[in-house]
Amino acid sequence: MLNLVFAEAGPGPTLELRPVPEVRIDGEVLRASHGGEVLARHHRHKWRAQGREFFRLDCACPVTLHFENEFGESSPTHGPYFHFSCADGIAYGDGEVVANIDLETRRWYCHKDGKYWRAMVAKSAAAPAG
Repeated sequence: MLNLVFAEAGPGPTLELRPVPEVRIDGEVLRASHGGEVLARHHRHKWRAQGREFFRLDCACPVTLHFENEFGESSPTHGPYFHFSCADGIAYGDGEVVANIDLETRRWYCHKDGKYWRAMVAKSAAAPAG
């Protein structure tokens, strides 16, 4: 499961959402699963969640990422990344730019494969509790 933290660029109140099974960002809409309830929207360079606006989204647990198109096809899995974040339409894995949103098409451009995808999906890469 993933623990999400929405925060400002500097000190300030945060919003924690946990646990969620996965993070699915379809264009600029963040859901906890395919077709699930909308948890946040990215609009005008900010995340809007529970009536508040935040600059960034962080997930400080190991994740893997993959991308999906509208036909159900998926990219290879990327990661694991020990820290995942999204700020200003850019997705980072361990501080490295992994993908960015194209604001005209609302598609994610994956820097690893050079392709545009409809959705970016982050899943826990942590070992299951034993």
